[in-house]
Amino acid sequence: MAEKYSIGEFAKKTGTTIRALRYYDEIHLLKPTLVSPSGRRYYSNNDIIQLQKIVALKFLGYSLEKISEFLHLKDWDLKDSLAFQKQEMVQRKEHIERVIRALDHALHIMEDQGTVNSSIFISLINNIQMEDEHKEWLKGLIPESKVEVLYNISEEKQQELNARTAFLFTKMKEAVGQNPESDKVQGLIQDYMDIAEDVLGGSLELIQDLINRQVEIEDDPKLFPSPFTPEEEEWVGKAMEVYLKRKGVIFDGNETS
Repeated sequence: MAEKYSIGEFAKKTGTTIRALRYYDEIHLLKPTLVSPSGRRYYSNNDIIQLQKIVALKFLGYSLEKISEFLHLKDWDLKDSLAFQKQEMVQRKEHIERVIRALDHALHIMEDQGTVNSSIFISLINNIQMEDEHKEWLKGLIPESKVEVLYNISEEKQQELNARTAFLFTKMKEAVGQNPESDKVQGLIQDYMDIAEDVLGGSLELIQDLINRQVEIEDDPKLFPSPFTPEEEEWVGKAMEVYLKRKGVIFDGNETS
């Protein structure tokens, strides 16, 4: 061959590491043009072209296994594959943007409150991670227009709500075991309902409507991981029932007082 390069020279010329070239050789992705009796690898200018193809396809996000398939094809008809890869990259981009958003929310809470109970933290992050699934679930309970309004709030507002919720849940955990009818506990429930009212509006009417329609809300820990333990959930449930009855919500009829 007109030009030949040792593996070190080839690595330097192409900006690739020797380790990567050895791995490409091992998986038959890029074999050296010549291997001496002593085992020394030598590459040619044609190998540079092959490496450029590998680098370009890696840039597009293809796996080395997929790249190997392409390189062994006689003709490159990549249109369908490129369209599929574009969709994969769009989905990955959306995922990354959602992760960044979750990190922004987490940092906002930490800056506002310092440490946060891990169960509360996971619950709030889940609300961002499972946002699409939550929207579809809510559409089975309340009008779609209300759901769209709920999710059409600014990031700043959403961060504020998450911070308020994290702070409130922390206070509720600290109050577990106290009399659910006490002013302090009922004040915490009122704070929770204030958040719900801020987000939904007409929260008491919505609760009464769900009761009247005998809607059973499924407890799906995968979709809605609770920030509370089962014992804490039971205590919160009792406190909430006291609050709703005092507000005139009726649990055994179709009227509100």
